[in-house]
Amino acid sequence: MDLVTGATGIVGRELLSQLLVSGASVRALHRKDSAVQATVEFITNKGISLDGLEWVLGDTRDFDDMCSAMCGCSRVFHLAALVSFSPSDAETLMDVNRGGTETVVNAMLATGLKDLIYVSSVAALGHTTKHPINEDTPFEDGPLVTAYSLSKYKAELEVWRGSEEGLSVIIVNPSVIIGEGDFSKSTGKLFSQAHAGVPVYPAGTNGFVSSNDVASATMTLANSSIRGERFILNSENLSFKDAFSMIALSVEAQPPTKVVKNWMISIATLLFRLNKLFTGKPMLASKVSMQMSQTQIQYDGTRIISALKSQGIDWKYESVKEVISRVGAAYLRLHLR
Repeated sequence: MDLVTGATGIVGRELLSQLLVSGASVRALHRKDSAVQATVEFITNKGISLDGLEWVLGDTRDFDDMCSAMCGCSRVFHLAALVSFSPSDAETLMDVNRGGTETVVNAMLATGLKDLIYVSSVAALGHTTKHPINEDTPFEDGPLVTAYSLSKYKAELEVWRGSEEGLSVIIVNPSVIIGEGDFSKSTGKLFSQAHAGVPVYPAGTNGFVSSNDVASATMTLANSSIRGERFILNSENLSFKDAFSMIALSVEAQPPTKVVKNWMISIATLLFRLNKLFTGKPMLASKVSMQMSQTQIQYDGTRIISALKSQGIDWKYESVKEVISRVGAAYLRLHLR
């Protein structure tokens, strides 16, 4: 049996689907407020049976919860994480992302489980604009490092500690993940905001990958003999102008026409803070994350292709355009109900 944490996220629901199709038995960890029903509907709408799926309530930060959830399992897919760019969430980010991963590793060591597949983020890697970032680009703290990035980097250190203490580990580092899920959270907001009308786009570039590809790569690596390595998962590098335009068109909205200027960032940060103060809703972005979106960042996601090819596995990414079109159509189906 496989244990999946973060099973109700945009990658988690794809991974559950693919594991169930493969015939695996899966135990899915969830919190009290997790979107379990939406995840079940996502899976059944694909025509996939839920016979091999078991839900268990728990928190990755609770050692007893994790030991109990791991009972009878042979490997762990650790996806659970908090994504936030609000400076006030720095402590919680470290608690959930690093602390949760520390507990998962300790529980595995205590229960004797050996196989850990960790879904991290390119945010845990170093940044450079001189060349595409690859798996060997070292992390360096600095003014453009968000609290989220630091928490994911620290979480990875816990995974590598587990490796040194006897675990067999794989880490994958997805770029910006596009997939079906809650359109009020994470990258799902890009579609709901585009539908409402967003006239501006950041000046920079970034990498993009589908949630389907992240799940597929994760499961394929887990079923291979590859261990002790990390892999960037990145289908394409696109300008935010092109990405935001494709997203807008996918939800039948007007593409943005004005580029964000650097002087606008301070004003936007103030507006986001005021919105959080009066509504309680999380900030859409921080000053640092907006500054990062103005930079020309690219990622090299080809190492996984060659690594799997050496195992006799022909694996490839799907195009970002196809992914955005599919997710936009899903948004419209929900919006037009």
